[in-house]
Amino acid sequence: MFSNIIVRTPAENLGQGLTEAGLGCPDIPLTLAQHRDYIKYFEQAGIKVTVLPAVEEYPDSVFVEDTAVMIPHTNGTAAFLTCPGAESRRGEVDEIQAAIASRADEIIRMEGSGLMEGGDVLLMGKTFYVGIDTRTNAEGCKQFTKAAAQFGYKTVPVPFTNGMPHLKTELSALDEETLIMSARFAEREEFSGFKKLIVPEGEEYSANCLFMGDRLLAPEGFPRTAELLEKNGFKPDFINMSEFRKMDGGLTCLSLRW
Repeated sequence: MFSNIIVRTPAENLGQGLTEAGLGCPDIPLTLAQHRDYIKYFEQAGIKVTVLPAVEEYPDSVFVEDTAVMIPHTNGTAAFLTCPGAESRRGEVDEIQAAIASRADEIIRMEGSGLMEGGDVLLMGKTFYVGIDTRTNAEGCKQFTKAAAQFGYKTVPVPFTNGMPHLKTELSALDEETLIMSARFAEREEFSGFKKLIVPEGEEYSANCLFMGDRLLAPEGFPRTAELLEKNGFKPDFINMSEFRKMDGGLTCLSLRW
């Protein structure tokens, strides 16, 4: 499904970043160990991993997914550089641009009043689903829709106001036709054409999984979700995300993939 990823080493001051989890400050040595495990997993899967250095100026910069959306197309990959809704994170886009410039055949950048974070963007087939919330606004979605259309993609806006950071905080792909999600998205018309697995109450964090085509990666520590996946024929690999969870970060947040 993808053969390249970009990750960024966590900053030592990650605990000063944005979070509403209420789970305390991350243990930095453990955070770094979990990040190394994340990298190792992809390397063992044969995926090329580019590791960028930490940027202490931006505590949230490990969550590189929010800074850009990669748009695969027939002749290569375009990169849509976002403008994060969280003002403290906007400088992260300049930091990521140099790393992307040598890997994307075209770069498009958000302009004017548009706001977007990549955690609000879910790709299923040739359709992007874009959450519109406190981090991504309608103008940002409009600009992205225009950019993605150049490469044959449809975009579906998904407005919500339930207080979670991103669309993919509680909704992600398990395969090309199945979504895993929290109960609050179960009846959304935008996703009516997909098979759905609804995570048990209290395990909403586990709805952020990472579908890799021939593999599925899920956060460990959510036994009822693990049982749900197994009962429905999924056999994911599990990885510890405890320290990133403290900062509202999930599996998809930690990488740009194409």
